[in-house]
Amino acid sequence: MKCRACKTDIVEFFSLGDMPRVNSYLSEEQLKSEKKNELAVGFCPNCYLVQLMQTIQPDELFTHYLYFSSASTSFLKHCEENALFFKEKLGLDKDSLVLEIASNDGAQLQYFKKFGIRILGIDPAKNIAKIANEHGIKTTPEFFNLAFAHKLARDQNNMADLVYGANVLAHVPDIVDFIKGVKAILKPKGTASFEFPYLRGLLENKFDTIYDEHFFYYGILSLVNLFRLADLKIYDLKITPLQGGSLQLLISHPGVFAVSEKVGALVEIEKQYGYDKIEIYKKMSSNVARIKDELVGLLNRLKSDCKHIAAYSAPAKGNVLLNYFGINGNYLDFIVDKSEAKQGYYTPGTHMLIHPLNKIYEENPDYLLILCWNIADEVLAMPELEEYRKAGGKFIIPIPEVRVVG
Repeated sequence: MKCRACKTDIVEFFSLGDMPRVNSYLSEEQLKSEKKNELAVGFCPNCYLVQLMQTIQPDELFTHYLYFSSASTSFLKHCEENALFFKEKLGLDKDSLVLEIASNDGAQLQYFKKFGIRILGIDPAKNIAKIANEHGIKTTPEFFNLAFAHKLARDQNNMADLVYGANVLAHVPDIVDFIKGVKAILKPKGTASFEFPYLRGLLENKFDTIYDEHFFYYGILSLVNLFRLADLKIYDLKITPLQGGSLQLLISHPGVFAVSEKVGALVEIEKQYGYDKIEIYKKMSSNVARIKDELVGLLNRLKSDCKHIAAYSAPAKGNVLLNYFGINGNYLDFIVDKSEAKQGYYTPGTHMLIHPLNKIYEENPDYLLILCWNIADEVLAMPELEEYRKAGGKFIIPIPEVRVVG
């Protein structure tokens, strides 16, 4: 397998084995025809880019999607803060354009629109783009790439003051073509900003971010090399709490902005910890095996004590964990999800029917396994679960370390 950026041979260091499409929720008719692929990650010794060993074509993954950004209140708060930050930092106004790639249901763009800033969303999921447009968020249902960027740029009104993307940079297999498209649509003094789970998470037991949609796992060392291929420059960055620890970049054409000291500082930190060497990544297997033993051991003890256990939420990361750890109906009485779009479907691989939240009060489980561990604090504080907490219900948070709350 050649590196998708620099074409060097990459070295595999961790495999989850055969995995289903973890964001593809199944109807009863689809249970017998589910697709699986080996899910393994490798390291490029030349440009340091961590990436999947196999590629699934994006049109198999993203043209119909059941993840809606607006379902998370903590994410919406983050979006509101983001809009204010960029409005003030970049001086965005009614004459500016914010172009968001993978804009989903408009969770982020709605806050720019409230400030009177022009917006344009690009998202390949036709079902979600339709919903966004119905809510007044102008969205084009297309995959973003260099050819599409050139098409947009024929109209100068489409040139962007801010190109924004949350959790999209990892989802694009032809990444060099993608970032060249970003350069093509960015105004001479514009900024591009991307936010995504930081590579450090893989080394903190957050293995469930590895799935078929995430072709890449980024650190600053690989990103500096990557954006150089499109003649773009990272000029600032920050670490955010999104997705259990994310990196947010600010990028421009070369020479437009002074480069923050934070960029060089993070480069040195990654070198110090060995992010440019394969050895550090090879430790993943033993770390994940320990978490598996602890969680499965806990569930076995609880089941032997005749405790009832359910799972809260069915995110892609949760489906990775359930499948890799072999946790299914033998351990879990049922699974619920707040998103109505997922209710009535079956989870990928484990084939558990997804119920609405009221199932918790019908069955009164002793424990809820929180599969969306990255927003565990939000779940623990949910008004919908207040009566469950008061009745003595407990929660299991599996990542980055197994712990019981309540």
